[in-house]
Amino acid sequence: MMNAHNKPVRVAVLDDHPMVRTVFEMCLKQEADIELIGTWGSSGEIFNQLKQSTVDVLVLDFLLGENELDGLALVKQLRNHYPDQNILISSSMESPAIVKMVLSAGVKGFIGKSHKMQEIIHAIRQVAQGRLYLSQEVAYEVEHLYVVNEKALQENFDLGTKGNMYEKVKLLSPREVEVVRCFLDGLSVSQIAVKFKRSRKTVSGQKQSALKKLGLRSDSELFKYSHDLMSGN
Repeated sequence: MMNAHNKPVRVAVLDDHPMVRTVFEMCLKQEADIELIGTWGSSGEIFNQLKQSTVDVLVLDFLLGENELDGLALVKQLRNHYPDQNILISSSMESPAIVKMVLSAGVKGFIGKSHKMQEIIHAIRQVAQGRLYLSQEVAYEVEHLYVVNEKALQENFDLGTKGNMYEKVKLLSPREVEVVRCFLDGLSVSQIAVKFKRSRKTVSGQKQSALKKLGLRSDSELFKYSHDLMSGN
């Protein structure tokens, strides 16, 4: 299916995992209506590419390496320099807080990396046509589940609550989610502070706030539940 001018959809991919980039290269090159401009592992490379080429859809990983501009800061910078750029977030961070945050910043779609490649390709086509795309599960969570009131917050402080750890993650702010994710990836508080250009005190406070909302008392408990936090199961 070509676009209105019978031209293929020009796609660029930014992801710091070589295997993910290889999968995109293999799969997108099989689609007659899609032209893969390139795949890159750093935000600096994609800015250089956008200066030279027209990209209909930029598929963007939300969290890159330690020294990379990523997350909301990258989305905002892309939007500032290229306000008409269609951005589709493809991320393992399938959190309603993250989705609401990037949609507010102007991205056109969000799909988790847990989805099959054919669904990601479908999302690319939808975004290329100017439509907003959210996977069914994410759309439901954003619309129905991301509602936090005082009672729910107090209930989730208790380790004996019925909800699993993934449900508690929904109580975290987008910045708290970023800090926890980076911490679980092995970054120290100081490294996270440098990465997001925040003070060490701010990052430490966000980590402690996240632990409290999750009902956890220590870093060791955080790592114990890391599978639930990072997989969404």
